[in-house]
Amino acid sequence: MMRIWQTAMVLMLGSLALSVYAVPRPTPLPPLPTASTTEPIRFNGKTIFATVKDSAVQIRTLLKGSQSQNSTGSGFYVSEDGLLITNYHVISRAALEPESYDLEYVASKEDHGTLTLLAIDVLHDLALLQRKGSNLPYLRFHTSPVEKGDKLFSLGNPNDLGESIVEGTNNGLRDHSFYDMIHFTGAINAGMSGGPVLTEDGEVFGVNDASMGESRGFLVPAQYASELLARWRANPIKIPQFRPEIARQLKLHSAAIVARLTRNPFPVQMDNGYAIPDSPDPYIRCWARNGKVDKLLYSSHGYSCNGRSEVFVEGGIDLGGMFFSSTLYSTDKLDPIRFSRVLQRSFEMQYEDSFDVPEEHYGKYACKDAIVQIKNHKAKAAICLRSYRKFKGLYDIRLKIVTLRPEKRALASNLFLNGFSYEDGMRMVEFYMGAFK
Repeated sequence: MMRIWQTAMVLMLGSLALSVYAVPRPTPLPPLPTASTTEPIRFNGKTIFATVKDSAVQIRTLLKGSQSQNSTGSGFYVSEDGLLITNYHVISRAALEPESYDLEYVASKEDHGTLTLLAIDVLHDLALLQRKGSNLPYLRFHTSPVEKGDKLFSLGNPNDLGESIVEGTNNGLRDHSFYDMIHFTGAINAGMSGGPVLTEDGEVFGVNDASMGESRGFLVPAQYASELLARWRANPIKIPQFRPEIARQLKLHSAAIVARLTRNPFPVQMDNGYAIPDSPDPYIRCWARNGKVDKLLYSSHGYSCNGRSEVFVEGGIDLGGMFFSSTLYSTDKLDPIRFSRVLQRSFEMQYEDSFDVPEEHYGKYACKDAIVQIKNHKAKAAICLRSYRKFKGLYDIRLKIVTLRPEKRALASNLFLNGFSYEDGMRMVEFYMGAFK
């Protein structure tokens, strides 16, 4: 089940995954001043290195006590005193296991040193760091509109080959995403995560984040990096442990998902007399299939829906996703007893777990089932939960339903919520069950 929506996820650059953030937005900072007061320079591929290359650096995660790197990415200065922006997934190991990993910037063989992690925005895949220094060549954020089709320049350190520039095109916001992501046509590669993407004026329009290959890249809008910087400047406290902060942000994320999806009645489509849950929001995409096999003596229609709202937390852990599917069964050849066995197998299959999450991250499922009334007819329903050991208050929640009627047709459905708070998960379960009739 999970494999369906996992294959739709993009490969993350540098470390792993794509993220978003769902908190009230403070007023963005005004554009950072440039070192020069002259008219902006119009960059091209030849002039970009000479003008802004020193504002970008490589960022390495090192095994503590050694100089061996665990992962690499990119970042860029946003202040003259050494504040840097990068992706959260570039520095995630250091955030989650500070006792085991250190962070380092590398500007050249002679210029490298320690980085301090100041703040994170897991949901937008961003992090704010600082190095010691002054009078550093920093970049400012772009605030005026950029048209679809405009030229952009991506900087980063792909595959540890050295700083590189990629010329590409702005294709506007990506369709069917829970939060804004910019579609960038350009060959950004692993190791460029966290690097700046510049307009022709040399200002930061986005942050390298993910790629689907074949010059299909995705950027975090610069607005979110500016807001992260603004939040930290307004409240520059030192965070001793980032796991509680990650859990807090993920709870905000599950609340935002449920609030968005439940503001209108759950849409349905009709099939063979049943109302089947359909996509409640444009970010959720649905597919249909015909599962008829003559030798099985019954037919089935299947529907599956999922959206791109998963948040990368660490290797193998992507939270905040939602998947649901329904299957309509009918037969004119099986007697009621044999048909009920088909439904029972379908119900039991939904208990199976096929997710590659290391066992140390969560507890075992606890389940309860019951016969319930759904719009004047009976159904068997089961709900299962398991908690995340390292992120208090987050759960995987699974709902399974199969209708019980004397006729030779039935509906089986399941809902999976990945890394939700208990309250938000139960609200979503109730909303989903209310769609059936």
